[in-house]
Amino acid sequence: MKILAIIPARGGSKRIERKNVRPFDGLPIIAYSIRAALSAGCFEKVMVSTDDEEIAEVARKYGAEVPFMRSTATADDYATTADVISEVLRRYRQEGFEFDAVCCLYATAPFVTAARLCEGAAIIENGNAKAAFTCVAYSYPTQRCLVIGADGCVSMKYPQYAKSRSQDLERTYHDAGQFYFCSVAEFEKYGTLWVPDTFPVLLPELEVQDLDTPTDWKIAEIKYRLISMPGSFRGRKYEFLAYPDMPAEWNDVLLKERNAGDVRKNMVNTAVISEAEHRNFLKSLAGRRDKQYYLVLDSEGEMIGSVNLERLPEGDIMERGIWIGARQRGKGHARELLKELYSHLGAYGVEKVLTRVRNENTASLGLEKSLGAVPVKKDDEYCTFITSIS
Repeated sequence: MKILAIIPARGGSKRIERKNVRPFDGLPIIAYSIRAALSAGCFEKVMVSTDDEEIAEVARKYGAEVPFMRSTATADDYATTADVISEVLRRYRQEGFEFDAVCCLYATAPFVTAARLCEGAAIIENGNAKAAFTCVAYSYPTQRCLVIGADGCVSMKYPQYAKSRSQDLERTYHDAGQFYFCSVAEFEKYGTLWVPDTFPVLLPELEVQDLDTPTDWKIAEIKYRLISMPGSFRGRKYEFLAYPDMPAEWNDVLLKERNAGDVRKNMVNTAVISEAEHRNFLKSLAGRRDKQYYLVLDSEGEMIGSVNLERLPEGDIMERGIWIGARQRGKGHARELLKELYSHLGAYGVEKVLTRVRNENTASLGLEKSLGAVPVKKDDEYCTFITSIS
């Protein structure tokens, strides 16, 4: 199925100036939507519809296409999202491109992930529904909402629910405003992305935030840091360079050393990694919030090794792996750099670190014990540890 990702991003913004390219936690906010869409791998094309040259330049910088500029008719305050999508589909048709489905992904959606986009695409591709969009549950039962009368008094809108238990009330949801998938045929039939046959992509409340005011923006950045993997940072003795930020010259060195026979045999994944797999993996990390790999350098810029982290569904737990380069082993680097890493993770709401070590890997078993890790499970291959860092 050919799916077109459209990111609408006009230049005008009434409440937050230059909203679509305003920096959000260090990047133009539109970059997050572009990166997630490109990493998802489910789109035939990822394009930005804009009337603004600066936005077009930023979009191209982060890998999106801007094959044509938005017309005056769809760039004013009265044009709807449907108008923009119709124009894009029409322009592509004129150039000989047809699509089976479209995804409208908003430029101000920094919480969007490749995995969520793939979830939405799968609903359409598998024939479960003709459309899908992100929804989030109301945090409080809407049946107990309050109203203020003309006399200034407050009362329940639905008094019949005054004595109902919260768990007995029907859960209600609202549009999360991240993305909307729809088959092209259904969109053109109904003129909207919300057609009769529509499924939800449910999001937790922590992944949803309106961005209409400067206060909204600050709250969103706080939320983003709570659920995101830490980026590159420098500790007291070591620099932790996130793979997406890693200079190209380190790629080949890292791949060669990590593929060494004495290294791979002790890893959870013992298979040799091809160059294509390595580069695709590096590219995918830019659009993920649940996983990060770091190249670790000492104060002289010498490569020590790498560590990898994955945030588990519990949220406050991360699974960790580590590799130390052949020339750096036996010098105490592993314990010291992990102590710096764990100290940094505490600021991101991480309370525990989980590790799996092969039973025959005596060096790593000793490392975990030196860090105060507690063994919680053991089978024929692995011993699993939990380290409390809070």
